[in-house]
Amino acid sequence: MPSTVGLGQAVRERETGQLLSASLAPGAAGELVLPADLLAQAGLDLADDVVCEVGPAGLRLASDTLRKVYVEITTACNLSCATCIRQAWDEPPDHMPLARFRRLLDGLPQHPVTLSLSGFGEPLVHPDILTLVWLAREQGARVEIITNGMLLDAALARELVAAGVGQVTVSLDGGDEVAYAAVRGHARAPAVAAVMALVEARRRARRPVDIGLAFVATRRNIGSLPGLLSLAHELALDFVSVSNVVPHTPEMAAEMLWGGAAWTASFPDASWRPRVEMARLTLDEQSRPALAALLDHGPTWPHPGAAGGPQRNYCRFAHEGMLAVARDGRVAPCLSLLHTHPEQVNGHWKTVRSHVVGNVDDRLLDIWRDSTYREFRRRVRDFDFPACFACGGCPDTDTNTTDCYLNPAPACGECLWAQGIVLCP
Repeated sequence: MPSTVGLGQAVRERETGQLLSASLAPGAAGELVLPADLLAQAGLDLADDVVCEVGPAGLRLASDTLRKVYVEITTACNLSCATCIRQAWDEPPDHMPLARFRRLLDGLPQHPVTLSLSGFGEPLVHPDILTLVWLAREQGARVEIITNGMLLDAALARELVAAGVGQVTVSLDGGDEVAYAAVRGHARAPAVAAVMALVEARRRARRPVDIGLAFVATRRNIGSLPGLLSLAHELALDFVSVSNVVPHTPEMAAEMLWGGAAWTASFPDASWRPRVEMARLTLDEQSRPALAALLDHGPTWPHPGAAGGPQRNYCRFAHEGMLAVARDGRVAPCLSLLHTHPEQVNGHWKTVRSHVVGNVDDRLLDIWRDSTYREFRRRVRDFDFPACFACGGCPDTDTNTTDCYLNPAPACGECLWAQGIVLCP
């Protein structure tokens, strides 16, 4: 367990560029002492580390607590999409057995967590999908599902809403039929019907279910994005997530829209000149040309000199208490490290090797609190990795086993997620 560090020292360490994890030890001289009721209200656990950060907004104090688990309940899928990681591996399709899922639930912490039934398969092909949802809900977990929607009819939508699913994301990689078919190799209508069925089921049940769309942007479908946004507006959906493609094959690499965006992510946003701060404007005939010129002003969108863009050198899994579990029970720090796979990054091909930190046959909470895994999360939060996107590809990054700083595996300097190029679902 990391040594206890006083709040004053934590602040000084952060100012030198280090992110500090400290253990809560009420009553120690020079330590931050918080009342028990405040600890509970803030979700801070005495057994977890405390992350102290000092930034422009002041001091941020957060507990390194397990909050969300991405559970790959299956690697089988009813589609063969052009952008899928499954185009670049030969792993056999299989489902997570109910017994393994129950062991996963038994190992969760006492406080409520979120289970995202997702991964690199279609969760609705699992023969026991509704049982899995009910088991998780009985455990007090919030349940989220990411689906292609092909199997989501009105009856299943009603059952999912009745079971208390908190969020359903439908992957809809096209704002029109042509763009969708080019990526998914299937007609778009069933996916749209699935979204509409969810909206209707939520309306009838009056249950608080978040419904949204996930769109993976490529050269072949980006022109259809306005149509997708119109659909989301028409149905009053809760969110639309627009991410980039991870190039696992040469064909996917030709579809990338983020080459320049990856380079700009290497530099602190505050370094861009001029900085742009804008008040809200009404979008009309007079303001639209000016806003279009703002787009042309920067090499990427969001403009690196404008507030509100994705964070750089920031791992949501390490910062926000998340991990991933494969259908065979392997536990990984994130979705990208769940399976070994190829990626084209910085103009070269690299092999991203899976990184296992445990198995759900052991208690998931014990894995989370293991000292080695804690140290790994601290290292990722510090993000003391080379600026690979500024430097460009090199032989040291042909795999994620090390880098030119001699970091141990996994080396995360070329992680697309950590630079806001690819969004965590």
